[in-house]
Amino acid sequence: MNLASFDLNLLVAFDALMEERNVTRAGQKIGLSQPAMSAVLKRLRTVTQDELFERSGDGMRPTVRAIELAGPIRDALQQIQATLDPRAFDPARTKRTFRIATNDLGAALILPPLCEKLKSWSETINFEFLFVEGDRAIELLQSGIADVAMGPYSNRYDHLQSALLYEAPFACALRIDHPLAKKPMTLEEFAATPQIVVSQRGDPAPMIDDMLAEAGLKRRVAFTLPHYLAVPFLLARTDLIAVIPTKLVERFGETEKIRTADASFAQHKVKTSLLWAQGAANNSANSWLRSEIVKIAKDYQLDHWRYR
Repeated sequence: MNLASFDLNLLVAFDALMEERNVTRAGQKIGLSQPAMSAVLKRLRTVTQDELFERSGDGMRPTVRAIELAGPIRDALQQIQATLDPRAFDPARTKRTFRIATNDLGAALILPPLCEKLKSWSETINFEFLFVEGDRAIELLQSGIADVAMGPYSNRYDHLQSALLYEAPFACALRIDHPLAKKPMTLEEFAATPQIVVSQRGDPAPMIDDMLAEAGLKRRVAFTLPHYLAVPFLLARTDLIAVIPTKLVERFGETEKIRTADASFAQHKVKTSLLWAQGAANNSANSWLRSEIVKIAKDYQLDHWRYR
């Protein structure tokens, strides 16, 4: 391809289409009418020799080729912007929506201090949380849909950069008047008591099962859930127990009357990392977002055992 004859505005239009999944909204985002944006999409299809976007019930669904192109194009545009406009990102003057890919636990931990911070930021700064599990967050980063991802990612991704945010402490939780709440819990009691297990990446369930197996025990799993946020409400109304983040016990301890058990063998820490695309490393807006998330993790003490 001859770059001298290539219209780089097509890349801006493609990026807008990937973000909005709608021709009209994408056009509004970059200052084009709906007919003009449709003409741009036709040119993009000719250049790439691919449909790029197909109509679906909820808008426009990108093709496999579009998903492959999205990340590199977003990275290139961010690099060009950072090169031509080296000024630091100013949240008080810029209109911007940041998209954070994470699970329900990550949102529950970050959202409260993030909302407090919004008071000191411009009213034009918005946040959209994309609730995803496992490698779906990696796909959103690669496609340029998400600005950053948060989660228990222990693998190294060569095309991404990362930073450790915190090591979230987990402990066995139960209602305050549970029969096992007023004395140290034995390993045998822990295994025999019906439990709730959360099937998410990073949950310490496999480590706990291995520990019990070494002692010749197997725990009684009564419920397996996809998310953490329902667990405190179930614990409050049953004799079930669960190994969950201590921050959730702090958050719901008073309202749902739950507490941590005296069971040191059920205490674990799970590493939570912040991930971003290499192309966004020098982008001032992305850099600002990352620094704020890192500061929140530190100030909010997400890696501390605080509940008793």
